[in-house]
Amino acid sequence: MTQRRIVVTGGSGFIGTNLVAALIARGDQVLSIDVKPLMDAAAKAAWCELDLLDADGVRDRIVRFAPDAIYNLAAVADIALPAAAMLPNTEGLRNVVMAARACAVLPRLVHASTQLVVAPGHEPAHPRDFKPYTPYGESKAESESILWNDTGALVWTIVRPATIWGPWHASFPQSIWRYLNRRWYMLPTGIDPVRSYGYIDTVVEQMLAVIDVEAAAVDHKIFYLGDEPVRSSVWLDAFSLAMTGRRTRRVPGALLRLLATGGEAVKRLGGPAPIDRGRLYRMTTDYPVPMEETFRVLGRGTTGMVEGVATTVAWLREQYPEEYRR
Repeated sequence: MTQRRIVVTGGSGFIGTNLVAALIARGDQVLSIDVKPLMDAAAKAAWCELDLLDADGVRDRIVRFAPDAIYNLAAVADIALPAAAMLPNTEGLRNVVMAARACAVLPRLVHASTQLVVAPGHEPAHPRDFKPYTPYGESKAESESILWNDTGALVWTIVRPATIWGPWHASFPQSIWRYLNRRWYMLPTGIDPVRSYGYIDTVVEQMLAVIDVEAAAVDHKIFYLGDEPVRSSVWLDAFSLAMTGRRTRRVPGALLRLLATGGEAVKRLGGPAPIDRGRLYRMTTDYPVPMEETFRVLGRGTTGMVEGVATTVAWLREQYPEEYRR
């Protein structure tokens, strides 16, 4: 494959770290724009420290690099933060679009949104039928509208990652995986929702495919990224078995509801709450996303869950040896 010039904004994040590594491995020249250094020291030369809200700086750097494609992954993704913190998700995209338009040859643009633009249980009637339920989801719905309202000639694609997991994940080592490893995570008996997960290698392969396939197949289209939806217990048990040799603990749903109520009280007092009503809702609600078109156009992942879990657990034990010792 001919070497290409690729910009990745947010290249220091979880998906960005893995995407930058994959692009470099296949011979592409990469410019990673982020306010934080790359987590992967091997890709250090690709990093450019730059705030996406610096419109002039973003335009100058991207135009000088003259990319063939831009992956816009930079975002504030914390669902607990207020709307005021989400400016990079919208204004940052506007600055990237302006920079892309200023290039002598227009690059393809791949914008990362989120499945959270559509709340669990809502079946959208069309691609712009949003129903976000968090400030983060609202900001990403607005970012998608920015592209839909753009009248320029850019070839753009929106991707909506599901629950993505794997090495370099920012929060799971201190939350879900930690709770599973310590046998703290509890599943309610009789409730086993279907959810959409995506191993990071699968998502990277699908993202690479967006710029590899013919433009007509992806232009002005939306694709969810991930693997086949599964019961949440399947994913949780896979990690619990790999780390502890036992399945995830099961408890009566009434106990979890009681703990969630207590968690709300702890939060009001400013303390940490491993479980609250919001987390309980996410743990017990079906949240699959449609993957058929993604599989048809961008393909399925080449790594199965068992292999992905083994790779991730090995990474956890290497990165956090005290917490995840054998």
